[in-house]
Amino acid sequence: MVKVMIFLKILNNEKVVESDYTVKKSKFITYISKIKSKEELDIFLKNNRDKSATHNCYAYRYGDEKLTYGYNNDGEPNGTAGEPLLKLIEVNNLTNLIIFVKRYYRGIKLGTGGLQKAYSASAIKMIKEINFKKLEFLYNIEICFNISDIKSINLFLKNIWNEINYKFVNETVYANFKLKELEELDSIKNKIKITKKEQGYY
Repeated sequence: MVKVMIFLKILNNEKVVESDYTVKKSKFITYISKIKSKEELDIFLKNNRDKSATHNCYAYRYGDEKLTYGYNNDGEPNGTAGEPLLKLIEVNNLTNLIIFVKRYYRGIKLGTGGLQKAYSASAIKMIKEINFKKLEFLYNIEICFNISDIKSINLFLKNIWNEINYKFVNETVYANFKLKELEELDSIKNKIKITKKEQGYY
């Protein structure tokens, strides 16, 4: 069976990015944050909704092969808030994130077109400036080996992946990391044992 590849991008770090924009006395504060599940979405909304804001609008998408997405206009007219934010996520091939905008209304109506522009303005600028990375279809690998080989194996692994997590149990070392092809381990296969091997998008 041929693997169908997907082309999606995710935020490169866990930092919440924030920007504000004011038009006709209405203030819009935009947040872009990484989320990877319904639980993380709910936690973000609980922590960031502001009861003093006139509207708390957002759009989100998470997943890889199976995408979950949605939006909330929080009382704004249809097509003016959550929908444009979701469209931004889609046209930029983004996943595992939420765009959240708080509006503080100060008495001057913006109209449908004005609202669409106001809700999207900061997010458009932020997406251009934020560092994203492409999701890759990788192996999530765990290997074990004798502690006497740690120096040579650590040096080898650092050349194929930049993030390696080690666990020590007596004389045995466990290393967890990602890689594209199992054949990359061929030169050390006599020194290691693969204890976990999973494929997925990371």
